[in-house]
Amino acid sequence: MKKWWGKSVMAYVAEVLVGYGLLELLIYIIFPFWKAKSGDLALSVLVLTFASACLEKKRQFLLRTLFMAVLLMAPAFVGLLAKQPLPIAMQYRTIAFSLIFSGAFFFLQAILPFRKIRIGISAVFYLIVFLLFLLPWGYFFASHSLLNASAVLAVFQTNPAEAKSYLVDFMPWQAWGIMAVLLAAYVFLLRQWRPSLLSMRTSLQNRWGILLIMFCIVLTSYSLYRTRDSFYKHLAWESQRGLQAYRDFSLYREARASSLKEDLSGINKGHSGVYVLVIGESQNRMHMSAYGYNQETTPWLDRMKNDSHTVFFTDARSCHTHTVPVLSYALTAKNQYDHRDLAKATTLIEAAKAAGYKTVWLSNQVRYGAWDTPTSAIASEADQQEWLNTHVGETTETAVYDGALADRLAEVKPSDKMLIVIHLMGNHGSYIDRYPQDFAVEKGPTAEYDNSILYNDYVVQHIYDTAKQMPNFQGMVYFADHADDVDRNIGHDASRFTQDMTRIPFYMIFSDDYMKDYPGAVRELRAHATSGFTNDLIYNTMLAVMGVVIPRDYEEQNDLTCPEYNNDKTRFRTLHGQQELD
Repeated sequence: MKKWWGKSVMAYVAEVLVGYGLLELLIYIIFPFWKAKSGDLALSVLVLTFASACLEKKRQFLLRTLFMAVLLMAPAFVGLLAKQPLPIAMQYRTIAFSLIFSGAFFFLQAILPFRKIRIGISAVFYLIVFLLFLLPWGYFFASHSLLNASAVLAVFQTNPAEAKSYLVDFMPWQAWGIMAVLLAAYVFLLRQWRPSLLSMRTSLQNRWGILLIMFCIVLTSYSLYRTRDSFYKHLAWESQRGLQAYRDFSLYREARASSLKEDLSGINKGHSGVYVLVIGESQNRMHMSAYGYNQETTPWLDRMKNDSHTVFFTDARSCHTHTVPVLSYALTAKNQYDHRDLAKATTLIEAAKAAGYKTVWLSNQVRYGAWDTPTSAIASEADQQEWLNTHVGETTETAVYDGALADRLAEVKPSDKMLIVIHLMGNHGSYIDRYPQDFAVEKGPTAEYDNSILYNDYVVQHIYDTAKQMPNFQGMVYFADHADDVDRNIGHDASRFTQDMTRIPFYMIFSDDYMKDYPGAVRELRAHATSGFTNDLIYNTMLAVMGVVIPRDYEEQNDLTCPEYNNDKTRFRTLHGQQELD
């Protein structure tokens, strides 16, 4: 024991000092932006030093620990490649956490008494590590960016088929090949490790050995606690906070409805008639001929934009690049320019119902009921709901094309006051799935997307022609939730944000009666046709068009029908206020 304590410990100390010095040198030479103190890394080296002192096969322990730790360090490396480096403190803690967590597992593996238990726990650990390695790298290959909370929330708001569609469209086959090779190599390596589990030093089976083991356990526990603010904890916390906000939105529903009745008591409850709000999906106006695209993808809108009944907006942008974040603002009183709590924000459906409108929701989208997002919560408040995709929360493979929504609209029994919201599948990827082959007429690298735009134009024409036949039809408002950056083939992933992901179409078509009865509103809308606008102001816009005024929510600077609408284009933003617009 004295020999071990006198000689080997000194050797370990020397190894620690040399190893730590080399590690620091590597960090400061290769990654010069790391300038913070590296106490967490020093702590991780200390943990591994004492843990290896307890084991027979130190070299094997350190090699295995380092290998697993490198896999867990994936976010730090991906952040560098994606030019989205983690904050300095988080980089250190992520690397330190990876080393300590991996070392703790192999140490635990050695002290567990039964071989079968050790093998079972090992299998679970290896699976977790590979998944934590695969997720950031897989997301990087698909999006060229670092995994973030927005992407995680998008997963909770999507379904397996939509995720599959995204991966097929935007993840190159080379990336799938690399992942397959890495998985095969990983399985092969683990098969080599399985027969040789680590074990404790036989010379330490005494009082001093037990004390050393206990010290290692305490030190490891403290180290894991200290490095808890790593990338993984931060990602989990941000994602959990977002999901909680969505849950709170539904919980406040009854309270919102109750207070809204009081707010509308004695207030002008809006104009009579039928109003239609059509929500497009993933539609980039830069691929619409009505907005100057060089192929005829919107023949109907090309004609209608110059019609006297149409107000055609030329500078509308989306408030986010994902559907649920967009609609959670667009269809509620919450917007990027106030400090209102989303959970307590009145929804468009709630406001319309309180004002005496019958409400209808027609959708060809997947019903996101499994995760209770604001979109599904808002839709569930409608008096009448029609979901053409019956595979609730399971698939984006629609049994029918969007044109069927116009047929369902024709079956709606109109009332004196009615708001109809129609949510299209629109131009959502895979684009080829969004239109019948009769519309496969465009050519070029973005032909499938352009064909889907052409079909979307036909669908909206069909919806408008159906709606205007309804008694007392007043008008139709159309906007897209966000755009796809088709030319760069990167979809609408917020972590790869480009301005093109926000360039959406926005227009309104009114009846003769509406234009005659409310000329002031139409005049102001035309005056602001070239003004800046983000679609989180749709709530304000629709209520203004319908003549509904809620004093606590009304914002004249965000009302397109008001002369005081704020047209300062420098104020408009996206990604829920985090990104400026050009």
